[in-house]
Amino acid sequence: MTSKFASMLTLGMLGAMFFSVLLVVSYLYGVMDISAVFTITIVINVFSWLFAPVINDIIYRLLYKIKFYKKSEFADLSPELYGFISGVCERNSIKFPKKVGIIEDENPTAFTYGSLPSNARLVFSKGIFTYLNKEEVEAVVAHEMGHIVHYDFLVMTIANTMVQILYEIYYFLTNSKSKSNNDNNKSPLALIGLISYIFYVIGTYALLFLSRKREYYADEFSARTTGRPNDLSTALIKIAYGMVTLSSDKKSRRLLESTRSLGIMDPHSAKGVGVVSRISGQDSGQIGKVLAYDFVSPWATIMEFGSTHPLTGKRIQKLDNMSEEMGQKKSYDIRTIINNLTIDRSRLYSGFYFGAIIHFLPNLAIAVGLILMITLGGISYLLILFGLALVIKTLYKFSNSSPEQTTLLDLMTDIYASPVRGKRVTLEGKIIGRGDSGAFLAEDMMFQDGTGLIYLDYTSKFGIFGNWFFALKKVMKLIDQEISINGWFFRGNYQMISVARIRTVSETIKSHPKLWSVLTGSVFILWGILIAG
Repeated sequence: MTSKFASMLTLGMLGAMFFSVLLVVSYLYGVMDISAVFTITIVINVFSWLFAPVINDIIYRLLYKIKFYKKSEFADLSPELYGFISGVCERNSIKFPKKVGIIEDENPTAFTYGSLPSNARLVFSKGIFTYLNKEEVEAVVAHEMGHIVHYDFLVMTIANTMVQILYEIYYFLTNSKSKSNNDNNKSPLALIGLISYIFYVIGTYALLFLSRKREYYADEFSARTTGRPNDLSTALIKIAYGMVTLSSDKKSRRLLESTRSLGIMDPHSAKGVGVVSRISGQDSGQIGKVLAYDFVSPWATIMEFGSTHPLTGKRIQKLDNMSEEMGQKKSYDIRTIINNLTIDRSRLYSGFYFGAIIHFLPNLAIAVGLILMITLGGISYLLILFGLALVIKTLYKFSNSSPEQTTLLDLMTDIYASPVRGKRVTLEGKIIGRGDSGAFLAEDMMFQDGTGLIYLDYTSKFGIFGNWFFALKKVMKLIDQEISINGWFFRGNYQMISVARIRTVSETIKSHPKLWSVLTGSVFILWGILIAG
């Protein structure tokens, strides 16, 4: 399925869901008020679509001190890049971007926004030029130009509007009375409202799917425009490397978070490959082993399901395929790395299925508890079941197994790693800073060994107040110290180690990640027992 066809199919599906509900409501009831709701929603979205570029210009100037250049100004500033962009515009029959913006920030990112190609803004940070060579910069710019050429601003606005109206239909039909107060009229209205809500939920995930397909589509455009798919592959890795390498201040972090859905990479998903590439010196073999997780682990599919960007490994694999089509050498050849892996499918999927059950156990407990509460009466069933589920999930998450001496590279290449079941590990290295740079009340830390970096999650037995005390009194003293870490490794949307113990040459610091969840679950259980008694 091509990215273009998938985008059209998704838009068609959203349109079909939207218009099917709209036509049924109009045919059965002819309710005029709901039309007003639709009109207002459409007008708001059209207004946002038309004027968002101007509003964003103001916001980016105020928050990030962005400097915009008109066509002639940018030609003087960067003649080569100006010539490249002009060539892309000429070949695709669009105007040169109305404005080119440069943000004085070393965090590497690039994005575009606008209403139509005629008023598009092309923005990149100074970090793009710091981390990427000339060819890689062109590949990133071509990716962003792909969004402009493909009318992605308009496509996503239309899709988002349809999803919003589905919610408005649900809200209207479940919160208003029909012209007749007859219960027979209310019943089909409520049913249509329920169907609208189901379509709305499906539609929100369809929007994310559409966003990922537009990213693939822009990747493909970049590869065909430059004729060098590998340049975009290496650019993606270097951007991930740059995002992790910098000790970002609050302004930089805010920039990456605020442009998360617009940027060429999701900064959260970039951390996985970035932490390894920072230490490995961009070693393609090691990076390929890390990216193999995106294809092998079923957890990776779940992670991608709720993301605006495709998993990095999958993007690079598609670019590798294009390189092969063009007779060029693959940059990372992830498929060969995967084929050389020895994979225990039984272990992989049994851990996934059981982990998924445990992960959703509190939700299941609430559902069963509500059914028992309605049928048998009393809230005690709900409280006891929820408390038990919370305790079981916590004990499963933090196993009591013996810790394994390992490295971050070994952990990041472990295809069996899970976001639900922590792997008990011991690592040697040092604290190099706070996990959230510049946040003096942040108790989490950044840890580095000889193979990579990772975030450490510390939990005080005194709760949030203990965390604040640790952040104020301990974190800065630990920076640059050689330490031993004992804890649980989790790999999900981001990678982290939940700390059990930090050992320095002079002291041992204990963390209590299980304590508060077990206590909370126990309180619910006792509360339910007391009510039942």
